[in-house]
Amino acid sequence: MYLRLSCASPKTAARITPGSRYRAMSANKQPAATTTTTTTTTTTTRLSLPRSNKTIDLVFPSSLHDLATLEQIQCFPPLTSWLRSLDSSYIDHGHQADQIAVEKITIQSIDVFKSGKIGFLKFHATAYQRPSGTTVPGVVFLRGGSVAVLLILRTKLDDEQKKRPSHLDPDYAVMCVQPRLAAGELELMELPAGMVDGESGFCGVAAREIEEETGIRIGQGDLVELSPGVYPSPGACDELVGLYVCEKLVRPDEIEGIRGRLAGLRGDGEFIALRLVPLRELAALTRDMKTLAALHLWDLKNK
Repeated sequence: MYLRLSCASPKTAARITPGSRYRAMSANKQPAATTTTTTTTTTTTRLSLPRSNKTIDLVFPSSLHDLATLEQIQCFPPLTSWLRSLDSSYIDHGHQADQIAVEKITIQSIDVFKSGKIGFLKFHATAYQRPSGTTVPGVVFLRGGSVAVLLILRTKLDDEQKKRPSHLDPDYAVMCVQPRLAAGELELMELPAGMVDGESGFCGVAAREIEEETGIRIGQGDLVELSPGVYPSPGACDELVGLYVCEKLVRPDEIEGIRGRLAGLRGDGEFIALRLVPLRELAALTRDMKTLAALHLWDLKNK
């Protein structure tokens, strides 16, 4: 018998979205466009950051106008979150933040999903340090937040089974194995993860694979927060990954059934394969930051 868990509903999804400090800001604190000028090569909009009273120019090259509109760029959630974070940082860090001037952001590339929505946005932020004028590195890749779940299956043994030697480990993690070309990896093992679009809980390709292959659906009520968000690569990317753990008791025969279904090769057209990995061996078998961070935080939580 499979474990049946419900997927988070749209009404509750915001509770498991990383970056809750951004959502706490009121609607009238959104960065606002004040003036827009257009030339043959660019459209430039001056944005006002409401809390700090700073301004920043958004430069949108005309060569990219066929991919998206200026309004789509300005309403792209990861960009609005980035601007709100910058605005808050000026307030939170006071005099030290005033030593960094961000003058403009120049859009460099746009990736659009099949749905027509912007998926990824790359820009260069022109920034410098006062009073020296030293340039601050400003390459930024926006993709938005995500969540990753350490899904632990605990083997439920009765008293007789505990007495008998068994090849079963008491705890297993359900992991995804998939190509990650950005890392030059064709078979990278990592935590099940999904992008956050503000309308769903833990959903997406990995969640669908888990449900199809194991019968497990992960709902909001099954998740225990390990961290509201960690930045895997803040030197260039805005992605904030919320880390959660989900622990479920299963019988040995269920573990064997799941193991058998996951042992095969990927089918044609499939990118993700799932694997059951003994929890005690997991740290040595992956280089995925999400996994290592979640394991560490889970261990601290249980001490």
